[in-house]
Amino acid sequence: TQKTANNQSVYRIASMTKSFTAMAILKLRDAGKLHLDDPVYLYIPALKGQKFSADSPDITIRHLLTHAAGFPEDNPWGDRQLAISDAAMLSMFKKGISFSNTPGTAYEYSNMGFAMLGYIIKKVSGQSYQTYINQNILKPLGMTNTYWDYTKVPQNQLAKGYRWLNDNWVEQPMLGDGAYGAMGGMLTTMDDFAKYTAFHLSAGVSNAKE
Repeated sequence: TQKTANNQSVYRIASMTKSFTAMAILKLRDAGKLHLDDPVYLYIPALKGQKFSADSPDITIRHLLTHAAGFPEDNPWGDRQLAISDAAMLSMFKKGISFSNTPGTAYEYSNMGFAMLGYIIKKVSGQSYQTYINQNILKPLGMTNTYWDYTKVPQNQLAKGYRWLNDNWVEQPMLGDGAYGAMGGMLTTMDDFAKYTAFHLSAGVSNAKE
């Protein structure tokens, strides 16, 4: 059944989610709950001692935010981790993560880095990153049609993905909400995202201390 898209259609916005995760980290920074140059192992102890080389610096929150933690680019693998649990993610980190560069020396896009930021939000705020972002970003902006779990989206609003296979459009399964959602799990409408964009466009000079 074909439907016409409109400003209330709900799309998964994929990596545009990362902007919300970064904003949440900066709000926690502004509240004095963390510092951007804190080593990540303070929040994810399994990372302590994991380095590109013996004399490499520790990964910091700033490195994660700027895709400069030294992790190898991980598309499309990272996208497929969307629904994994915190426990599975932490177990993966404990087994050992890969590096391609010394932290702070190069840009290399990392979904895993933003999944780590989502976990840091949880550790620092005492809430899931979804709840923190809902309460501190979405609700104040009136973003009432924004979701993390696609099953909560009214079916008549949800935009689904299709592939052209054997001369037919075949609906593709959607991944659920999980530990990697901080890098790409948000679903929203044009109307709601416009509220978020307008907020950023209206921002004045930052009074950030870092």
